[in-house]
Amino acid sequence: MFSFDVAKKGQVLVNSHRGDCIRCPENTMPAFISAVERDTSCIEIDIAMTADEELVVIHDPSVNRTSDGSGYVEQMTLAELEALDFGGWFHSSFEKTSIPKFSEVLEWAIEHGVGLIVEAKQRRNHHRFAEKLTVLIEQTPNAVDHIQLLGFDHTLVNLVKECVPSIQLQVVTLARYQNQLNAVLESNASAVCVEYPYTTRSVLEGYKSSGLTTRLYLPNKDKNMKPTQWFNQYYGYDVHSEIIQWLSEGLIDMISHDDIDMLKELVHEAGMEAI
Repeated sequence: MFSFDVAKKGQVLVNSHRGDCIRCPENTMPAFISAVERDTSCIEIDIAMTADEELVVIHDPSVNRTSDGSGYVEQMTLAELEALDFGGWFHSSFEKTSIPKFSEVLEWAIEHGVGLIVEAKQRRNHHRFAEKLTVLIEQTPNAVDHIQLLGFDHTLVNLVKECVPSIQLQVVTLARYQNQLNAVLESNASAVCVEYPYTTRSVLEGYKSSGLTTRLYLPNKDKNMKPTQWFNQYYGYDVHSEIIQWLSEGLIDMISHDDIDMLKELVHEAGMEAI
């Protein structure tokens, strides 16, 4: 069983965002393989359902940005998507890269001992999406041991949990609530994804004391500086050192961004082991 709860062991999961998307086209098998080759073991991916109800790995509602085609995923069949090139836009060396089926990525992750943070991107047809995902999980041995189902939409991921009670949910919190901990726990979460503007040390301590695993997502604000440095500039105080302290005190189990090397540097600066 893959462990997402690692901070108590002096470790932090370097959670590559859509795979190693600095060196490879995002959300493709080359990106996932490259992330593992760079000594990481946890990847965040996105899934959505096609017109013929297949689950594929893609971030956007449309294929326009990440392929040589155009159109919307929910309006296209798997065959139509598989006919597109999802790598050439990034670099010619990745030409003819196919869109991955989630089933293929899941089987690969289980075989290689990789943990997956699987974000549900489905905007409509929630019940059918949940049914298809439930069937896939139930038909794939050890699937629930390797994934956390991530969602901004807490109701959507809970549709899956109703069918697969053992699945771990990771919920996103991009707001500050009157009772932050209760808001997360009432969503049946095992884990929570936070961003710096919406969390504090005391909130993180509450999550950890309640048995939740935590993931800090660092957004891409400026390609010429680390996210923590951007926060320093934006807020006018030393956010970088604050985040390093959170890491060193075991308040963060996973840290996520596109840049794997930068994440490792942060973890090592905190005196933790990057895995």
